[in-house]
Amino acid sequence: MFGKKENLIGIDIGSYSVKMIELKGKKSGYLLKSISEVVLPEDVISEGSIVDYAEVTRCIREAFQKGNFSHKKVASALKGTNVIAKKVTLAIEDEKNFSETFRWEAEQYIGRKDLEDYNIDYEVIGNIKQGEHVDVVIAVARKDLIMDLSSVIESAGLKPMAVDLSVFTLINAFEVNYGIEEDVIAIVDIGNSSTQIVFVKNGVYEFSREVNYSGKNCVEMIQQRLGITREDAVAKLFDIEAVEYDEELRSIINDFNIQLATEVKNSINMFLTSGQIKTNRCYICGGGSVIYGLKEVFEQRLDISVNQFNPFANIEIDKSVDMEFLNNNLYKFNCALGLALRKVDDR
Repeated sequence: MFGKKENLIGIDIGSYSVKMIELKGKKSGYLLKSISEVVLPEDVISEGSIVDYAEVTRCIREAFQKGNFSHKKVASALKGTNVIAKKVTLAIEDEKNFSETFRWEAEQYIGRKDLEDYNIDYEVIGNIKQGEHVDVVIAVARKDLIMDLSSVIESAGLKPMAVDLSVFTLINAFEVNYGIEEDVIAIVDIGNSSTQIVFVKNGVYEFSREVNYSGKNCVEMIQQRLGITREDAVAKLFDIEAVEYDEELRSIINDFNIQLATEVKNSINMFLTSGQIKTNRCYICGGGSVIYGLKEVFEQRLDISVNQFNPFANIEIDKSVDMEFLNNNLYKFNCALGLALRKVDDR
């Protein structure tokens, strides 16, 4: 009755695959108990919205069965243009009624007039004191997207207990592995259909931007220039030996890396211009972060330290976990790891 609260299973439903993780809390940290991934058919998820419910449901069910998970309570995340994360500074006129007046403040900052169609949550940084200003991180998501996500999870026989924004799951995953950095860092999550850039200072969300340029674009570039199928393009992209011995393929990938680095550099400049805050380091993750030469191009173009963000750097691995699978897919699970840190009855 008075034991530790159970960790939820983290389920990251991306445009490329369904990824699931189960952690077990320990005195000195966390143990990775189970992990699985199932690749989705192409285009069943588009711009963060579920297009083919039956296929997504099937893949969630398959991922759950593959992972030998111990329960069915899960946490999931939303991303895309229909979710908003924003840090603002608000004046506190009435400490007692802050939560009641917050909705009006949110409308001013978010610029949405149809707020009844959105779920709004917030976290206050520090303490609320009447007559002072306080920093608040706002999270906004369309209600229909939350309902769609919960519905497809329930259809797969699981129990949705929490829905987060993916930008916050990345921050949580970073903190449990690397601690809190005082400097400003940029976490760059290079997915299949988009890339998220999240700026963090002292462990607190500052700003984020999502760009529609990612691993899928690199695959399409290889397809078009070499005249091959999508499947062959994917195989070539992640075959390091093939890339090293094929000058044309290397040139295509390098063009992609430069373009993506330019997008990230633009985001860093945008953040600098808006808040006069310099970014000190960059951490890359996501399936696209292992593309040949990408880290080196980032270092050259961004002119800051660039590191791979290992979601299991400070996580103990259970002996039952397939280490070959884990090592081959290491950087895909950052969002799922952040979700798996959530516990039953978390706010």
